Amino acid sequence: MASESFRSRRMTRRRFNRDLAASGAGALLLPGLLRGNAHGQAKPGGRLTVALYKDLRTLNPIMGIFGNEWRSTVNLYNNLTRLTANGGVEGDLAESYSAGQASAAWTFVLRDGVRFHDGSLLSAADVVATIEKILDPKTAAPYKAELGPIAAVRAIDRRTVRIDLASPYADLPKALASSMARIVSERGVADFGKLDGTVYGTGPFTLKEFVPNERVVMERNPRYFRAGRPFLDRLVLRVLPDTTSQIAALENREVDVIGEVESDAFKRVAGIKGVKAVQVTGGTFNNIVLYADRPPFDNPRVRKALRLAMDRSQMTDAITGGVGTPADDQPISPAYEYFDKAIPLRKADLAQARQLLKEAGHASGFEHRLVVSNSPASREKTAVVVQAMAEQIGIRFTIELMDNARYGSTIWNKGVSSYVGNYGTRPTEDAILSKLYSATYGIDEGRWAPTEFGKKAEQLIVQGRQLSDRGERRKIYGELQRLARDEGPFIIPNFFNSLYATQSYVNDWPTRAITTEMRAENCWLSPEAPGRKA
Repeated sequence: MASESFRSRRMTRRRFNRDLAASGAGALLLPGLLRGNAHGQAKPGGRLTVALYKDLRTLNPIMGIFGNEWRSTVNLYNNLTRLTANGGVEGDLAESYSAGQASAAWTFVLRDGVRFHDGSLLSAADVVATIEKILDPKTAAPYKAELGPIAAVRAIDRRTVRIDLASPYADLPKALASSMARIVSERGVADFGKLDGTVYGTGPFTLKEFVPNERVVMERNPRYFRAGRPFLDRLVLRVLPDTTSQIAALENREVDVIGEVESDAFKRVAGIKGVKAVQVTGGTFNNIVLYADRPPFDNPRVRKALRLAMDRSQMTDAITGGVGTPADDQPISPAYEYFDKAIPLRKADLAQARQLLKEAGHASGFEHRLVVSNSPASREKTAVVVQAMAEQIGIRFTIELMDNARYGSTIWNKGVSSYVGNYGTRPTEDAILSKLYSATYGIDEGRWAPTEFGKKAEQLIVQGRQLSDRGERRKIYGELQRLARDEGPFIIPNFFNSLYATQSYVNDWPTRAITTEMRAENCWLSPEAPGRKA
């Protein structure tokens, strides 16, 4: 669709303050499992339906790019490793794993007796075939770089896989737990073109039906290697196009869970009788991209001036409705292991901001184009709130709302205009830092890498991914957070908490900082659940 100018929708200070909201409901929990109203042991059986929001095109785990695709494949496949509730890592298909000297090679020993849905036995050959397919340039796997610097993968014997790295990489086990590293059978890799709608996995559920952008119907895998799991007989993921329809379906018990609640709707959802709405500290964020290689934001003074115009706490309340965490222009949230809580939250200083603009030759301010995708809706809200803050110092953003498909093909990472990006929580600090700031391992989204401080950040990224000592890594990632906060090419006003809503009869629903880790194998239904009576 054609872009639409929203300059006429500038926020006044009065309107901005009026729109501040608090959630008023929903406890902030530690990641884990959300217990329902049942007591005693889990009871097998029943059907559970989850409402999801659009973009569910494929079940190919290697090529999926949308959160709902990852929420589907985590229940149909397994990885070599998987993330724990607190952000750690443990074996999944791997019974054990170990690093060689300096983490330059890793060995994984597979569980014995694991079977794919078609009955064939899992072997090292399947792991090799999957990883080699991801790494093959012809595959064009969209998240290949996040797998790490893998040089070669080979089968030592039927159950043992060795992965050699081009450079040491301490985070490999966590990287292998990512959404695109699900293990596909050799047969599935050979039939790669069929993976959009055919599953060659070992996961807790098998595929019964898939209608793109409409529904996924899964059934209990009787061969699953974790004894007694899953509890559910059937898992249905249902795409509903907007928040209103999701809430109506939850109220009418047509769905049992909303997989990810929009922050605007959280208070309303929490008020529904018989529904549990909870939040977990997350790491999802929107970033205003200020290209460091083109005027006016190639001038560090201008970037700093804009930062100093931002009131982080007010912005967080306005953008998230009180269910978020203030951020300070760097992408590591309290959900990450190496978040540096000693870094103070920057306070707004309008006088200093105006002085910096004057020194940069913009005493009267300037106008600047800011493009916003129409999905997710929080991007537009972020843009409008940043626009209101920036206008106080004379920076006048002209907002253009654009269809997501057009935005992706013409604006995102194209170097043509400032825009509002959107990123979910990653398994590791390195995954998001490399993605945003590295020209070697990522996309250098703000074109900051060639600058003096960008080069320093690149060096720290390389050091951080090679170190295995947690204390040393903490120092490196702390320095990176400070560098990105003070000199980087983004405005990141807040992190969004991960928001969940379930009916009270749903037990042990996974509540994670990474919302796409929607693994339902431990979930079960109380006797009064409609899904037990159907």
